[in-house]
This record gives sequence, structure tokens and C-alpha cells, in this order.
Amino acid sequence: MKKIIQSTICSLLLAGFLAAPAMALAQTPTPTPTPQPNKLLDRLTNVASQGGYQTDETKASTAIIIGTIIGAFLGFLGVTFIVLMIIAGFAWMRARGNEEEIGKARDTIREALIGLVIAMSSYAIWNFIFRNIIVK
Repeated sequence: MKKIIQSTICSLLLAGFLAAPAMALAQTPTPTPTPQPNKLLDRLTNVASQGGYQTDETKASTAIIIGTIIGAFLGFLGVTFIVLMIIAGFAWMRARGNEEEIGKARDTIREALIGLVIAMSSYAIWNFIFRNIIVK
């Protein structure tokens, strides 16, 4: 009988603790202020459109197309070097202690790592140029 009462009280307390957050009366959030339009940017867009330049942001410009192609190519290079690392790792495991095959696998891993570092650094340089110079 004592265990039934204890388990009932514990169950009620647990249910009360679990239901307590649902009963909290929180303040309604204040609406976020609407951003003010950039008047300078609007004036520049107006001047560009009157000058015959493309101002529609939904269309891709030449810089954006080239940037997308270069980004995809560098991403493909990264995937290629990861695949080379996996292939070289399997070659090392299949070498069975043969020093010549282990040396070939180690050289492939080293070359893949160097290529991966070059691809990542070129991607970082291109991303910096694209974001800070071309797009702005």
C-alpha cells in the first residue's frame, strides 16, 4: 500500500513538472522592425537601369556564372582528391606488408593531400575574390 501511494505521488509530481511549462504565461513578442529601404542603392539601381545596365537581380550576370562554374570545378577537384585518398588507403591495406606497394600508396596519399590543400586554398582565394571584389 505504501509503494502504491509513493508511486502515485511521484507520478503526479512528475506530471505536474512536465505540465508546468505549458502553463507559463509568457509575454507576446514585440514585432521586429521593418528594414528601411536603402535609398542610395535604389538611386544607383535607377541610374544603372537608365544607362542600359542589367539591374534585375534574378538574372545571372557573367561574373556570377563564371563564379558558379569555378566553384563547381573546385568542388569536383575536392571530391576527386578524396576519392584518391580512399583508393590509396585501400591499396595500402591490400599491400600485405609489401614495401613497394606501401610506398606507392603512401606517395598517392601524399600527392592527394597536396592536391587537396591546393584545391582548398584556391577555392578560398576565389571565394574571397568573388565575395569581396566581384559581387560588391
